[in-house]
Amino acid sequence: MASRVLLACCLVAGLVGCDQSQSQMQMGPPKKPDPSPELSKLNMFVGHWTGTAEMVKPSMEEMKKSMPPGHDAPSSFAGGNKTEWVMGGMYLKSEGWYEMGPDQKANYVEYITWNPRDKKYHSIYMNDWGERGDGTMTLADDGKTFHGKWTGCKPDGTPMTGCGTVTFSDANTMTWNWRETGFFGQTLMEMKGTSRRSP
Repeated sequence: MASRVLLACCLVAGLVGCDQSQSQMQMGPPKKPDPSPELSKLNMFVGHWTGTAEMVKPSMEEMKKSMPPGHDAPSSFAGGNKTEWVMGGMYLKSEGWYEMGPDQKANYVEYITWNPRDKKYHSIYMNDWGERGDGTMTLADDGKTFHGKWTGCKPDGTPMTGCGTVTFSDANTMTWNWRETGFFGQTLMEMKGTSRRSP
């Protein structure tokens, strides 16, 4: 008796599966969606950029405590990136580098896309120092200022969090600032900088 019930269930499942397959076939193959119109607001990031940044916190004296013997704490940092659309315009990819200290630099890659569910831009980030993180970003009403925040960790698992803003003062210049914890052994780091579009 049990085997007959099982057989009947299998037959019903098979018929339902056939009906679904035929229905799907009648609808045709799935259509690839177009990128969200919200992504076009990120076009201002596309291009080659170079910039410099300065440390606001910790102070130079505090920075020296984290530096190896014989090394001075840097007063400014340089960096650059190339930002472009990838995967059919579904993701904005930024790949670049920035100085980490005397004779040290990190290479990184970041992907940004739009999430219609919470109406925010979402990003994932990683660099060749083993740091990684993900975050969200929103565009202010002025149409040129982005506010972001993220969480991540170092390769040893030490948590890192950050927040900041990026503002386009014109089509080829952006100023930015951010606050971050878990960097250089300090509880708080704050930086500000300016990036300019390269020809």
